[in-house]
Amino acid sequence: MTTPAPRSCLVHGPSGCGKSTNAQAIGKALGLRDVLDNWTPGKPAPLLNTLVLSSESDPIWHFKGRAMTFDQAMQIARQQGTVV
Repeated sequence: MTTPAPRSCLVHGPSGCGKSTNAQAIGKALGLRDVLDNWTPGKPAPLLNTLVLSSESDPIWHFKGRAMTFDQAMQIARQQGTVV
């Protein structure tokens, strides 16, 4: 029996907030293996198993998956113990 890959997740926040620096810890906390950095709304994005990072101010309506702010993602990462 195989486990289906988790749906991708968009994490957005301003440039320089730490998305790229903390991408591995956030991805691990969310159960995602791959990272797509600097995604721009309107461009294709993987639907499965990818942490998608964006600095756009309102990218959510362009993304067909779960989405959260950088602060929300870091809170989950801290709760999961993947970042201090």
